Amino acid sequence: MDHVLIVEDHEENRNLLALLLKVNGYRVTAAGDGLEALAAARRDLPDAIVSDVLMPKMDGFALCRAWMQDPALRRIPFIFYSATYVRPDDEQFALALGAVRYLIKPVEAEVFLGELRAVLQQWTGRAAPSPPAPLDETAAHALHEAVLARKLEDKLAQLEQAERKLRECEERYRRMCDNVQDVYVETSVDGTILEMSPQVATLSKAQYKREDLIGTSVDALYADAGYRNRILQAIKQHGRAIDMDSVFRNRDGSHIPCSVSAMIVRCADGELRTVATLRDITERKAAESELLETEARCLSLVQQWFAGIFVMQERRLIFCNPRFARILGYAAEADLIDKDLLSLVREEDAAATAESLRLFEQETEAVSLRVSALRKDGSVIELELQGMRGTYLGRPAFIGMVQDLSGKKRAG
Repeated sequence: MDHVLIVEDHEENRNLLALLLKVNGYRVTAAGDGLEALAAARRDLPDAIVSDVLMPKMDGFALCRAWMQDPALRRIPFIFYSATYVRPDDEQFALALGAVRYLIKPVEAEVFLGELRAVLQQWTGRAAPSPPAPLDETAAHALHEAVLARKLEDKLAQLEQAERKLRECEERYRRMCDNVQDVYVETSVDGTILEMSPQVATLSKAQYKREDLIGTSVDALYADAGYRNRILQAIKQHGRAIDMDSVFRNRDGSHIPCSVSAMIVRCADGELRTVATLRDITERKAAESELLETEARCLSLVQQWFAGIFVMQERRLIFCNPRFARILGYAAEADLIDKDLLSLVREEDAAATAESLRLFEQETEAVSLRVSALRKDGSVIELELQGMRGTYLGRPAFIGMVQDLSGKKRAG
């Protein structure tokens, strides 16, 4: 069984590579850096070594240099397997040090195993080749420093690019905060305000500035603690709170109706925070109040109207006013709800009435129909029905009005 020494400072990567080799029939020794690898190899000579480059204490290049200077180890083929040093110059330096392969992560498992098998078959029983022009200490040191300098340049370039992207993100965030009218609030789990957008000045009618509230408790913003409790309960149950009603308490004690959306997030440092947006819904609430008042006035008129008014969906009554109920001899409107309209018509007139209603339901204009209806006590009453197609609570409906013709006949 071939023995492979793997050198990798990241424990997870080291364990995965060891597992891959073990399930494919290799005996494995693992080390976390170059110094550990040298000690392990001298205790138990491997058949091949697979090493990362970037490691603490002694990196892969320094390990390869020391490996080739040890008479017992230099006969063992050295394979680099790196994800950070990927330039052609890095590979050239590795081969100049004496490595037989330079593999760049990631590679497919079968490709990696194929390269390892090829190396072992080629060098089993004989020494791995020495580099064609062995590097002296000065040259090796200079090349090593150059490789490290290039990597540092790469890292600095990556860092500069990351910082540039971060600045761009921050600028976009600030532009969004400055242009969005909603107030952004970020708090710790105990309710301390950590961040707030400048729009709080607009929301509070200039009574608060962002700086006034950072570091204070978010409870001070709610007219009643119950609002925050309901929002937190919604987050607990559903993962977030969306467009929930709240009331912002201003510095002078006045109240501003708000809509709040919030959720809990985990920051990069692992801390939990609540992020939320507040929107002034004063105009919405005023419109809702006006709509409710209008609806109440309309309902009051309908309830007091001298004619009977009803709404029918699929031939069933879903609404009627008190006058409609009284015309048919019922004490309350609820007694008529969900009744089939045809059940209120004399049996001998039901078929003709059904056909008339079917035709009327296809008309777009108002229609008129005279029917003989049955009152609750069984007596017959002559009615004039007028109505037209419409919608009620978002669904198609037949909206109508009835008048008692019996009294007119008696008067005539």
